[in-house]
Amino acid sequence: MSRAFDDLGPYGGPRVSDAGPWPTEPESISPSVRSTPMPIAAIATALAADDAEERRQAAARLGRADVVEALPLLLRALGDPDWRVRKEATYACHRLIQASSSPPPAAEGDRPAAPPGGAEGERPSAALVLVGALLDALRTSDDVGLRNAAIEVLGYCGRDATPALVGALAELTGDERKLVVDALGRTRDPAALDALYAALAEKDDNLRQSAIEAIAGMGLIARERVTDILYERLGDRDRFVRLTALNGLNGLEAPVPWRVLSQLIDDPILRSAALVAAALAESPEAPRALVSALATARGGAFAQLVRALARLVEGPLASHAVDALRAAPQEVGARLVQAAAASPGAGAAEPPSWRGLGADPVSGRAQALVLAAMARAPGAADAAVQAMIEPALVETAQRALGLLGGEALPAVLAYLERHIDPDPDLWEGLDDATAALIDGAVAIAEQRGREGAPAQPAQPPQPPQPPQPTADPTLDELLGAVRRSVKSPSTLVATSALYGLAKIGTADDFPLVVSQTRAISLPVARAAESALAGLSERYPESARALARRLMQAGETHLAAAIVIEALGTADQEEIAFLTSVASVGDVRARRAAVTAIAAAAGVSALEVLSLSLADEEREVRLAAARALGRLYASLSDRAGDERARARELLSLVRASGEPELVAAAAQGGAPFRSDPPWSEAGDRLSAPVSIDGGEGPTSPSGMSGGPPSGKVL
Repeated sequence: MSRAFDDLGPYGGPRVSDAGPWPTEPESISPSVRSTPMPIAAIATALAADDAEERRQAAARLGRADVVEALPLLLRALGDPDWRVRKEATYACHRLIQASSSPPPAAEGDRPAAPPGGAEGERPSAALVLVGALLDALRTSDDVGLRNAAIEVLGYCGRDATPALVGALAELTGDERKLVVDALGRTRDPAALDALYAALAEKDDNLRQSAIEAIAGMGLIARERVTDILYERLGDRDRFVRLTALNGLNGLEAPVPWRVLSQLIDDPILRSAALVAAALAESPEAPRALVSALATARGGAFAQLVRALARLVEGPLASHAVDALRAAPQEVGARLVQAAAASPGAGAAEPPSWRGLGADPVSGRAQALVLAAMARAPGAADAAVQAMIEPALVETAQRALGLLGGEALPAVLAYLERHIDPDPDLWEGLDDATAALIDGAVAIAEQRGREGAPAQPAQPPQPPQPPQPTADPTLDELLGAVRRSVKSPSTLVATSALYGLAKIGTADDFPLVVSQTRAISLPVARAAESALAGLSERYPESARALARRLMQAGETHLAAAIVIEALGTADQEEIAFLTSVASVGDVRARRAAVTAIAAAAGVSALEVLSLSLADEEREVRLAAARALGRLYASLSDRAGDERARARELLSLVRASGEPELVAAAAQGGAPFRSDPPWSEAGDRLSAPVSIDGGEGPTSPSGMSGGPPSGKVL
């Protein structure tokens, strides 16, 4: 999901990424029509036709004509009654300008070509020809369509038009001067800024407003100069000039001092742009003022305040924004919660109505939810839990729950109590949200356990000890809910619960997890394998005793192998057990035993691995190859005989002709591509091998592929 905190509000000003070529031409006219020459007389005849489409086709061909010869026809087409003909004529002018400004490269030894129209007697460029003709048209014609088209073409002329336009600005009077200012802005020539800045000193407000718009539009080309001018005009006598200057600064993402912004926010016309600017402010006073305004803002103003604050909490003023939210009156938090909980179609007007504000309602609700969580507003946890059900808000809801921490656990537990039920029909459409809530609650519990651990005096090094169960009734209640969820009819919920037990469960959970390793659902069974390995690492003493009991029954051989692998060591009795299971157990038990004996017995497992490489089950062969590669990578050069034996087995893997086996061994650590003895295998593996069936990196239990849901312990 895209982030919900990048919306600057209704202003869509220019950004650096927007700078590019002129607008592309429509495809309704074939490129062959535009590129095929046509006699000028035939074009003139077509431009006089009654059919507008015929005139448009003719105007398109003017882009390949001689500019001097076609000039009268271009002016006629630019003043055509049909706007489509006028637009096609502007494209034709653009093509003529491009063609004359990009002469073919001179042959080696030739003199460099002079600039178009630059030397006396040389043919003037298309831009210069058009500039003179179009300025004359502005002086003599009252045709609005021709004037607008002329301004567009003058902008295409770029810097070639700037001197003539500056001169015309001093000569012309009335509305023509405003048109010239518009054309200067369209040239995107920094040299035009002096004339545009001078126009700001005029008495004509229309002219001054056009000048500030033109200056703001050139911010991407002359950022420093434009920024200085826009800052200066924030104190202009004309409210429209101030608004345009502020919008221009927002488009450049230039921060405005709070002492200036604070005077603009109270103006109804400037408020929207000022709130956007506040999101870029660098003063700690900005978040305090915005939070204070949340208490009384309505409708669009409320939504803009939310967007501005959401941006602030993602920047350097985040701590100040959080402090302001937590110090705000209770009604501010209540309004944020209400805004976050409002469904897009509810039409709630107070507060706020997310419709008609130029923003995505989901984005606004997501921003309000995060702000409510930062404010620790009453009801924020319930709103986050409810948002978990909406796919578009899941990520935001998880973030909000993380921000609330332990405060969110009661709301999560209340939800789990309502939805942990053996009836599958009750899970329809809710299993994703429930699984995500279990994940979030477990993460909160882990965090609380880390933060609540008391400092201990310095002691001699001790073996790592698992976290002890707390006396916190909320955490105990959470653990009970997670245990009940393990047997949920929803695969997603059950796997989430198993991963949760691996993190916050106790030694009492071993029997439950062991029973789930035999679950009918393969994803649940594999999640139980990972959970069993996690619990074994946390409670090694209990796990060792458990392994001895599990070794006694055939149906629990798989679980016993997983526990031994997690412990990382094995005595002779356990090694004998693993050796036996690797050859006579069921498929999953054989695979687990192969991985476990390689981890616990070291080089003494080579004989078992050699036999397992020939196992009839692909899953077992892959596990053996991967374990062999891992074992070989762990041997030092001083382990001569063992290393030679492992190398011999890897040679057999390479010679097997099974790319999957070679890939599995390489995945485990066999240096097929770097160690000289294996260079041939590297040549034979010309492309990465795709292994289906989830045969990815091994999980803590030795299971290939890892947790089916992509979760990691």
